[in-house]
Amino acid sequence: MLVSNNKDDNQLTDRLRDYLQSTLHLRLDLKPWKGSSDLPLFLARGFEFRQAHIFSVPCIFAFVPEDAPVTPSELAKRQDRIKRGAAKVVIFVFEHMSAYVRARMIEKGIAFIVVENQLYIPDLALDLREYFRTRAPSSSSSLSPAAQAVLFRHLFKIDHKIWTPSGLAKELRYSAMTIGRAFEELSANGLAKVIPDGRSKLLKFNESPEEIFKTAHPMLRSPVKSTHFFQAKRMPKGFQSTTLPVQFPYGGEMALSEQSMLNPPQNRHFAVGPTNWKILQAGDYGIEVIYQDEADYGVDVWRYDPDIITGENTADPLSLYMQSQNHADERVAGATLHLMENFQWFRA
Repeated sequence: MLVSNNKDDNQLTDRLRDYLQSTLHLRLDLKPWKGSSDLPLFLARGFEFRQAHIFSVPCIFAFVPEDAPVTPSELAKRQDRIKRGAAKVVIFVFEHMSAYVRARMIEKGIAFIVVENQLYIPDLALDLREYFRTRAPSSSSSLSPAAQAVLFRHLFKIDHKIWTPSGLAKELRYSAMTIGRAFEELSANGLAKVIPDGRSKLLKFNESPEEIFKTAHPMLRSPVKSTHFFQAKRMPKGFQSTTLPVQFPYGGEMALSEQSMLNPPQNRHFAVGPTNWKILQAGDYGIEVIYQDEADYGVDVWRYDPDIITGENTADPLSLYMQSQNHADERVAGATLHLMENFQWFRA
């Protein structure tokens, strides 16, 4: 299910918040909607609700379970009933949606968001048009995951002069539209310049890597959204293999030990982005456990794919630095600093 427990719900809420921030350049305070307790049981059953304001318009976000047996026609009825009682814009939130359902939702004028993919909110269409027509992206206290990935790619591989959204999108596994918004975000924060080029746009970094990193540092954040622990599946006697997800790059102290003199932890630790996290959640590599001492391996879930900066099956040192720069263990903090010493431009 899309919303099966509080942990899944919180993760999807975080992804929705990040998606709306990168798409609309707005910071939304998504809170539980208390009015859901007043809904008839048939309207509320199986759904989770959040509320926030978009352009001062109160909105209710209804998270639709992935296996919910609801059709667009039934969602239209739910939308009307909730709007009549709450006088708010109702937006259904999905993780996946078929092309057929998408077409039917739009045909019926039902507001929806497919996280990290598409949003359709007809009640706010005029506000959205005016917003994007008149407002340039503003600076913010932290960069979006896509903007941070673009910046780190530049600092890690300073062998390019100019980038285009379409040219970089494939390497970073984002859409060209998302990369274009990341360009504008970096420009708004004084980290690069966007140069119009016909129907496209070019991104150019004029300052030195040292100056760029110094300016960006307060806006950077750890790539890790959450950490989990798993018991691996047991192999039958006589079989020699592993059920650990060894195709994924190492993360955390395990990644640090590969790139520094730090001793590796007792159990292996991996790093995955949003897509590969779904693979682990499917259970093919064992079950998640609460306590670390019960686990065979750990997993850091990143805001972007851990290997897109290096272009190899390795977590990049810039992201690892942001993850562990203030680690309580002096050994880990020292190894993290050692990573950055490989960059000639870095100054502690």
